[in-house]
Amino acid sequence: MAAVRPFRTPAAGADERYVQLGGQAVHLFRFAAPVDLAYEYFCDVPAVFSLLPDALNVHTYATDRYRLIVGATDGHGHTMAGVFDLQAIHEPGQAIHMVPDKNGPPISMPGIVFSGTLVAKAVFSPELTGTNVEYTVEIEMDIPIPHLLHLMPLSVLQNIGARGMEYKMTQMITGFTRRITADFHTWVAGA
Repeated sequence: MAAVRPFRTPAAGADERYVQLGGQAVHLFRFAAPVDLAYEYFCDVPAVFSLLPDALNVHTYATDRYRLIVGATDGHGHTMAGVFDLQAIHEPGQAIHMVPDKNGPPISMPGIVFSGTLVAKAVFSPELTGTNVEYTVEIEMDIPIPHLLHLMPLSVLQNIGARGMEYKMTQMITGFTRRITADFHTWVAGA
């Protein structure tokens, strides 16, 4: 079960050099394993986030602090990367919260690079045949408009961006669901 919805609209008087986008996705995973095993699997944040489609890199930069870099192309030959610095807050056996970390290292990458805000939560609950994991993720970002597109009206770019974000969130949660289910079974077999 997955639900995806865009939730962010541009602020009044927003800087016309950026398109403001955001979205939320919710998915319920069901694993035929005990809660403690499912929780342990999700504690490996870099391994779990690397299963996101378009994840270019996920690495640890401090204890329970991670940088997720997600790449995309705008369809006109411009490659972009969104950078999300995160802190993990653990409630052992119950939940893992990912919140923005404002103290991430400097960003040093070529191309169009922008910071984004990502909030995620995995809530673990036992069921008769294993574990349910309700996974929620919310993303917000201000994407710089490539110079080639500066002549287009911001409202048109915002509309295209919102539709693209909805499509991308659906694609990401669908790909993430497939990959995490297969990876979890492989991980359990090797544990």
